[in-house]
Amino acid sequence: MVALAVTAFVVAAASASLVATLEGHASLKVRPARPVPADGGAIPGAGAFVPAYDLSSDPVFPTLRVGYAIESHRTGAGTTEHLARSRDGGRRWYLVGAPFPFSGGYTEVQFVSVESGYAFGPAGLALTHDGGRSWTEGATLGGTLERVVPIGDDVWATYAVCHGPPEATTPCRVRLAVSGDGGLSWQTAGRASPLQEAMGGGDVLARYSLEEGYVVSYGPTGGGLAVTYDAGRHWQVLPDPCAAWLRVDLAVLAHGQAWMICGGAPVLGRSSSAKAVLRSFDYGRHWRLEASTGFGPPLSGLPAAAAGVVGQLPFAGQLSQLATISPDRAWIGVSGLGVLVSSDSGRSWQLVDGMGAGSGAGGVGVTFDDAAHGWAIEFHAGVWRTSDGLHWHLLEGS
Repeated sequence: MVALAVTAFVVAAASASLVATLEGHASLKVRPARPVPADGGAIPGAGAFVPAYDLSSDPVFPTLRVGYAIESHRTGAGTTEHLARSRDGGRRWYLVGAPFPFSGGYTEVQFVSVESGYAFGPAGLALTHDGGRSWTEGATLGGTLERVVPIGDDVWATYAVCHGPPEATTPCRVRLAVSGDGGLSWQTAGRASPLQEAMGGGDVLARYSLEEGYVVSYGPTGGGLAVTYDAGRHWQVLPDPCAAWLRVDLAVLAHGQAWMICGGAPVLGRSSSAKAVLRSFDYGRHWRLEASTGFGPPLSGLPAAAAGVVGQLPFAGQLSQLATISPDRAWIGVSGLGVLVSSDSGRSWQLVDGMGAGSGAGGVGVTFDDAAHGWAIEFHAGVWRTSDGLHWHLLEGS
């Protein structure tokens, strides 16, 4: 089974009038961000139409026509979250069922079929087996839930157990929990992950099989990378080239191949940042720099690259998400810019056709079902779709 990079960080970025120059795309001007209006006081009910503006998570499509995302609705009493569903490939979205068990605490959804899925975030984990019409609260894991990655009914979750005052530099141990019954019950992995993260950071969980999984942590005090080949009973610490970077995303493929992207701290009014793309061909033991902005925090443990070999990434925008299901082609969502695509194993990158530069008002999430069919969402803007991985068209929004 091929694993997608279905977890991601989403970086909010303020607007700026920047000009980015990419290979084949000169003078791309970033659109100014639009103000985010408050929603009305009424809580919408099941079946209500959802504009793309209200979608607040990456869309997930268990089939090419049926997809799910989280809808956030602000009222005078706070924020409520519902599941939104599309039955026409992402063109129109409608609410499904009741709100999630808690308000204001779910940020991502994962669906393994049209009926079975998971919503998770700071509020914890919620499960559905009827397409979102009803939700069951998952078991408490004893820490702050970070990532959930299911393969059928076999579900892994990373969570952080912190010791110390709630500050950005507080050290937190990264733990792994495993469920074999679709998230109804959990067992802590045989051994704790060897990684720590700062309270101001996070971690990314990437799986390839029922036994093999990778965890990379990131944050203001550094990060780390570890792999397990037996569902957390044993761990191996791997070189983490992005340990000094502020944000990281990871995707693993067959035969030990992996992609990693690194994002630096935001600068220039929080609208730009350093970036790097790396590849591994031996299960994360060694990494090769494929493209970068040419500067940024140090990359650890890399062989010296020959002059002119490393490709270029734009400085404009901030990294949101990595998506790939192939050794050759990958996509990066960049807040304030749009979606970048590489078709030569990460060496060269260009903006996809038909999406244009983003507003910078929120993150850009990207997800793919296969090498051709994918979706992108720019939060508070719109939803796009591609059927060839290169050309995109707007489904709903502006």
